[in-house]
Amino acid sequence: MKKILSLLISTILIIALVTGCSSSNNSKTSQNGTASSQNSKITITVMQSKTEIQSDLQTIIDDYNKSQDKVEVKLLGTSGDNFATVLQSQFSASPEKAPTIFTIAGPDTPKFQPYMAEIKNSKAAEMLADGVKDDVTVDGKLYGLPSAVEGYGLIYNKNLFKEANIDPASITSIDALVNACEKLSKLNGVVKPIAFAKETYFSFIHPFNWAFAVDPNYKTDIEKLDKGQITMKDIPSVVQWIKDMDKIKPYTNKALDSYDDQVAGFASGKYAMIHQGDWVQSVLDQDKPNFEYGIIPFPTGGNTKLAVGTATAWRVNKYATPEQQKAAIEFLDWLITSDKGQEYSADTLKFIPAYKGVKAPKAPLAAEVAQYVDKGQIIPWVYNNYFPNGIDVDGSNVIQKYYAGLIKNDDQFLSELTNVWVQDAGK
Repeated sequence: MKKILSLLISTILIIALVTGCSSSNNSKTSQNGTASSQNSKITITVMQSKTEIQSDLQTIIDDYNKSQDKVEVKLLGTSGDNFATVLQSQFSASPEKAPTIFTIAGPDTPKFQPYMAEIKNSKAAEMLADGVKDDVTVDGKLYGLPSAVEGYGLIYNKNLFKEANIDPASITSIDALVNACEKLSKLNGVVKPIAFAKETYFSFIHPFNWAFAVDPNYKTDIEKLDKGQITMKDIPSVVQWIKDMDKIKPYTNKALDSYDDQVAGFASGKYAMIHQGDWVQSVLDQDKPNFEYGIIPFPTGGNTKLAVGTATAWRVNKYATPEQQKAAIEFLDWLITSDKGQEYSADTLKFIPAYKGVKAPKAPLAAEVAQYVDKGQIIPWVYNNYFPNGIDVDGSNVIQKYYAGLIKNDDQFLSELTNVWVQDAGK
């Protein structure tokens, strides 16, 4: 009996020890965030570049974490201007430990492409507006969900348009724009009907984007242009753009104002229109103009669509576990498509949605940009992914010569622009 009792006690102790070890192991969550049977939550991490929304985003994530018991979302610190460098170092060191969700867009996107998971089974992806899909699509596959979009065109003074008896919806051609400028130039207080800012992006990149954005073959044309196989003169939409610029040039400030002076001039009534984007809203809120304003497309070649691009996009780390990737997409779908998420995105983060049927901020310019997105009346920011590095400065130099009268004709303009483009593309 003693031997049997001793054996029985030993067996019980062994079972208890094994069970304890198993319980201890299961109570831990692995470094990459997968969860155990006892602790059912999956941990995912988020790292994004906009320092100004970090605090609000933490509040939103806290609310999401309280709303369900399957996923724990953790917001990592952001580094602002150094964001891409810090993010790159994390992926280089250990991709599986890098953020589950991260933001990236624009010129830095290609270097992070190897770390991006394809976005599948996403409700938000089904609602994505056609005009912004190109920003997050590679070889026909979706590799991100835009967090927000921005749009630009001609921001116009509604009061002056009404005084001059101009219907903004009628401006669907450069000739119609010229006709409007004729009327606006006769109004008291209007110095110039249209103003461009002199900074490189505002004087050249944004205006010249129209020339390619309305070109249905812009990818092929730019590829040939980069290789020197064709010139600007061989691209009909580019030729049309400079002809259209010739027509409105006399009615512009010739891009002599700084951004601040351009927007201030608009707020004071000095300029009836400015070529700018919805990002001027905060400045106009400070200036408090005594008139209503809106935004319309630049009608080169009869264009009626607004230039809209991805401010930044949410990406999912393909080295995260399948469970984490699924949880990441579920969180992003909640943020973008759920009623609560839409309220946060529009009212707290002030994001202009890249998605059809999604709530937009109430600010005047944001609301109008969102309407263009919702109707699919948008064309892309081609420069984001296809313009060569350095063309912002070199192209701006050419356009400033054009405004200053140092370029004799369109042929010379297109030749000089071709030369600097090919030069920059070859760097």
